[in-house]
Parts: sequence; structure tokens; C-alpha cells
Amino acid sequence: NGKAHMDELLGSALLALHLDDVPESIERISAQDAEDLVSNRAIPDNTYFIDCGMVFDSEKGLFDHHQDRELDSAVLLIFNKYFSHMINTELHDYIKLVSKVDTKGAMSLDDFHLISDSRDYFSFGQSVLLNAFEKDPILVLKIFIAGLEDKISFENSKKNALKWLEEPGNIKITDVYHIKVIKYLRQAPSELVSPIRSVISKIVENRGVTAILSFDEKKPEVLTLFRTNFGHDNIDFSKSNPAETIFKHQGG
Repeated sequence: NGKAHMDELLGSALLALHLDDVPESIERISAQDAEDLVSNRAIPDNTYFIDCGMVFDSEKGLFDHHQDRELDSAVLLIFNKYFSHMINTELHDYIKLVSKVDTKGAMSLDDFHLISDSRDYFSFGQSVLLNAFEKDPILVLKIFIAGLEDKISFENSKKNALKWLEEPGNIKITDVYHIKVIKYLRQAPSELVSPIRSVISKIVENRGVTAILSFDEKKPEVLTLFRTNFGHDNIDFSKSNPAETIFKHQGG
């Protein structure tokens, strides 16, 4: 019942999402009181213990890790139990990161000392949410449930996007002089445009792709050429002289 952490907030939201129901209440009690309730088998009906209770027993709704240093944090225990179908997604990666910080501390992050500005920048928003969770947990929980629903839906769309990218005749990766270019051979379905952007970023990173030639979203008859992050050093659009320019900006 002291300072809230991302572990129990995100764990509560995942559990509520699995149960398809917002909890009637969230009670933030002391660790000792939680341990006493569990050890005395005085657990109220329809109650889950998250990040407290000193017992991990998913069948009884008990998700604590403090009794065993080898256990993952509560949110990862909940994820592994109810969301195993989402392993190896970005959501899974983030939850593993939350678990690492919660069980081993922020010092366990490889770049902890290198990104103080980034850490301060992003921690402010997280701090605001966690402080609000301490005062009104249901309010913040609903925000996280909605966000997780969108995230999970997007992860499913990314699977469809990857299938589309892997189908023959949709894209090809080709060498133009000394650079790699992804060329779209067909226009992607509108509902896959955003998830394809997310998926193709990994292809760009893994293959060292410098530029992408794709169909413009608003004018499919127009092809757009733009640089990836790998292209900033070896493609200079200011040196080009296209015969006809529809529009241009600093990046392309």
C-alpha cells in the first residue's frame, strides 16, 4: 500500500483483459497483511493477489515473486499464464523489461548510465500514472486496459502484415549500385499500411536497407521514394534532378 510500481499496474490490466472484466475494486494493502491472508487461507472469493502474498500459484490466483529470487515479476507471471500466444511480440519484450527492472533494479539495464535525459523524459509520464494509480487505481487501470487492447490488436495486425510482405510478388529487395532498396510491387491493403510500417522496420534494420520505393497512400498512382535511417549518410536528395516533382520535403 505504499509506492506503486509498473509491475502491479500492468499486471492488473493484463489480468482484467484476460478476464474481460474491470475489477469491482482494487485494494492496495500492506505486504504483511497480504501474506497473512494467504498463509491463513483467508482469501476472499473472486480475489487475485498481484505482487504480494509471498506465493505463486496461478491456479489460485496468487501472483507474487518476492519469495523466490528466481521468479519473474508478477506481470510476467500473468503474461506467461494467460498470454503465451503473444510471446515474441513487442508487448512481450516490454513486459520482460518491466520484470527485469522490478526484480533486478534499474541498474541492471545495460544503458542505465548512458541515457539520463531519456530516462528523465520518459519516467515523468510513468511517475504521473503510478501516482494516480495509488489514489484512483480503477481509473488508471481502465486507461491501461484500453491501451493494451489496442496494442494486442495491432500485434495481430502485424502478423497479417508479415504474411503479406512474405507473399511472392508484393515487394522485392534489390541492389541499386551500392545501396539496398525495398520496392513495393503491389499496393498494400489500407488496413495493413500502419502495421506493415512497423514490421518492415525490422527488415530494414536486419538487411541494411537504405531506401524504400512505395505507393503513395493518397495517390496510389504516384511512387514515393524515401530514405531509411541507413540512408541519411549516403543519399542526398538535394543532388537529384527529377523530371517531374509532385512534392518534396527535407527527407525526400
